[in-house]
Amino acid sequence: MNRITSRQAALAVPVRRATTTLIVRDGPASLEVLMVRRSLQASFMPGSYVFPGGAVDAGDVLPAAPGLCDEDAATLEQRLGRALQLADGAAAHALAGLRECFEECGLWLGADTAEQRPAADWAALRRQLHGGATLAALAAGAGLVLRTSRLRPWARWVTPLGAPRRFDTVFVVAPAPTDQAPEVDAGETTALAWVEPAQVLLPGSGVPLEFATRAVLQTLLPFSGTEDASGTAALLRHAETLRDLAPVHPRLDFGPDGSVRRILMPGDAGYDEAGPV
Repeated sequence: MNRITSRQAALAVPVRRATTTLIVRDGPASLEVLMVRRSLQASFMPGSYVFPGGAVDAGDVLPAAPGLCDEDAATLEQRLGRALQLADGAAAHALAGLRECFEECGLWLGADTAEQRPAADWAALRRQLHGGATLAALAAGAGLVLRTSRLRPWARWVTPLGAPRRFDTVFVVAPAPTDQAPEVDAGETTALAWVEPAQVLLPGSGVPLEFATRAVLQTLLPFSGTEDASGTAALLRHAETLRDLAPVHPRLDFGPDGSVRRILMPGDAGYDEAGPV
């Protein structure tokens, strides 16, 4: 990561809104979360394993037609917006979360039994999305519902000042669809895996993880055991109780050569002094 030494230049870097979705299921031994590997040619976090997600697009607009979404904008602002301390835009974040999941790994979150399709039909819809169609248009044409209610708030992270690209990222959790199989798009994502958080966090796992991804994986550990308080149902119940999730603001500690020496969290030594001058 290149250093932006001027505070003025750092402040000029736009902060884009983004949504990342933690898709969870109960595996044979423990809770599992879906991770995808970004292409080595990706402009952001190339080669890293991440959760499906990306920037909010202009097309991520809640459809006006009744019945296309299982929540209205006011409900979304109340449920997600307040929990994640969003001044506005909760609906756009939710639509982006659904869209990115279908775009990157082919999962239409929340599809009920009556909405399930053969794999070839899901693939055809996905090609339309890759071709520029909006998720709302796909839903309307295919008789599907945008089930934003399946997305529960989990966390919010803001890329540090001084980074060349910055995002204000909302993290949400959602249960994995039971009758769909994820597939990479062979463009932005080149591999995917269901992983147990405790296993992928082991030093010898060999899985390349960015700082925020690792930190969010650690928040899943309390739900990764075999006791009654663990598993997907317990995690989703917990997510429904979350309120006032303050944004996490890491800071970068740069070395004399402009390389990042450390990423600092509030409370770490040097946090108040870190960042562009």
